[in-house]
Amino acid sequence: MSIFHSLISATLSLLIAGPAFSLSCLPYSERHAYQDAAASADMYIVVHGQLRFNPDNLPVPDMSQQDLIQPDNIFRARLSGHFLTENGFTARFERRIDVNVQCFGPWCGGLSSGADYLMFLKETASGYLLETDPCGGFAFQEPQPATLDDMHQCLLGGECTP
Repeated sequence: MSIFHSLISATLSLLIAGPAFSLSCLPYSERHAYQDAAASADMYIVVHGQLRFNPDNLPVPDMSQQDLIQPDNIFRARLSGHFLTENGFTARFERRIDVNVQCFGPWCGGLSSGADYLMFLKETASGYLLETDPCGGFAFQEPQPATLDDMHQCLLGGECTP
């Protein structure tokens, strides 16, 4: 993606040295995510809605068995909400998506089934993909109305500096 993921890679190289280190994430805002998605060669849509999935699909980090933790943990989820258009979050979005909860060593991203999210979904050959990681990724839980308005302004070319 961007500088964000480059910094994570650098952090990971330090983490491999031993479990005494802890994961330190740089602040990553919705505006950062919007800019990263807009600058990507991949196509993204911005969706506000409720995400439902089987919580048993989430990775469970185990510091004593770090070598067994998979970096990518992909499963299906149901997303009900609206995607961002020039008129705001007005277009209905109701479908199953793929979710990738990524782990960096023993640290894994997290999501809550049934929670309200602002999400940046990557278009793939099989549909849409939500990627999240220990530092947040492209899912922002319980967005405020001002944040949703902010995303609309970003789309319209307004102020969108992270």
